[in-house]
Amino acid sequence: MQIDVSVNDNLAKVSSKVTLPQNSRSYNLCVKADALRFAKLYKDAIQTYLQAIMLDRSEIKAYYGLAMAYKYLKEYNKAIKTLTKLVEIDSSNDDYFFELGVCNLLDGHPENAIPHLIKSIIINRENLEAQIQLAIAHELVEETDLSLMIYNKLIETNPGFLKAYYNKAAMLMGMGEYLEASATFFQLIKKNPDYYKAYLGIAMSFDKMAKYKDAIRYYKKFLELKQFSEDAVFARERINELRIEHFSKENRFTIV
Repeated sequence: MQIDVSVNDNLAKVSSKVTLPQNSRSYNLCVKADALRFAKLYKDAIQTYLQAIMLDRSEIKAYYGLAMAYKYLKEYNKAIKTLTKLVEIDSSNDDYFFELGVCNLLDGHPENAIPHLIKSIIINRENLEAQIQLAIAHELVEETDLSLMIYNKLIETNPGFLKAYYNKAAMLMGMGEYLEASATFFQLIKKNPDYYKAYLGIAMSFDKMAKYKDAIRYYKKFLELKQFSEDAVFARERINELRIEHFSKENRFTIV
């Protein structure tokens, strides 16, 4: 069998002329800026992202990185302006709207955060963190019924998403609903017995309900899991205060 050498030669000539596309200069600047941002050199990263944008006004990667650098520097207004430009270029990414919502929350404008977070959820129903932040935003504008509805729906549809239990319980405590808050914290530790913040929440709820013996018990459970945390100082001090106030010999008839 004779091989057609001419065909192979032609293919070799064609393939030798094929070159992979070169990354644009703006893209390469973004890569450099990302590295600076990940190294927490935010100001240097910002300058590099801005150079990339000057070269290419449609460089999505540059706008997003720039916004995140502003966010980490707590320059939320600049982050919001940058993200607003970004969603004008690309309105299909839920992360962009999510970050817009978060930055508005951080900037003290929960009312502005709500529509962006809703947009993020519409694009991606699986963005559970966006739903949590939406619940927080509604709470901050005193729409607690909407917050509770979101938390309850999250717990129903994603029972393993522990943050929903914790945030719901914390909000209930803020509303003075200590019994319901403690019940939600108990749901949480059934899911994860090592969720130490839940024990502190239960202890504080019992404390507020004047169930001091139970409060001490759960302060101790919290300390067993997190004895060296900042909250551990509060827990120890509160145990001592409750013992002196309600369980000392002088006050032995005040035991609840």
